[in-house]
Amino acid sequence: MFNRSYIQGHEEHPHFISDSKLSLLQKNITFSLEDEKLVRIIRNLSDPTKLKIYLLLHKVEEISVTDLTQILELSQSAVSHALSDLKNLGLVESHRCGQLICYSLSTGKKKSKFLSFFGRFKPKGIQLR
Repeated sequence: MFNRSYIQGHEEHPHFISDSKLSLLQKNITFSLEDEKLVRIIRNLSDPTKLKIYLLLHKVEEISVTDLTQILELSQSAVSHALSDLKNLGLVESHRCGQLICYSLSTGKKKSKFLSFFGRFKPKGIQLR
């Protein structure tokens, strides 16, 4: 089944996993289309600027791009680009307030889906030992 010559002689060790259990683990780690969308969010939040903005938006109801540039000490272009990506992912919303563009966290199910993402990969009925 699997080419695992490196494991010979380790059958009694805690790290040993049989081929059948290895196959089950392989099947349980595949992503659905919805999971792929959440992986895209995680990948984007690995960018320090986007993560800082996302965390700041958890602390305020809404904030202007100008205030974000002051807080983060970044150019308006860099902040706007990060906000555009977060908006395309559905994490933030924007609205015009006079001449300012203000941003807030998106409402809805995305936040709960994002937070529950990792719980979905707990092995179901698979005992490794």
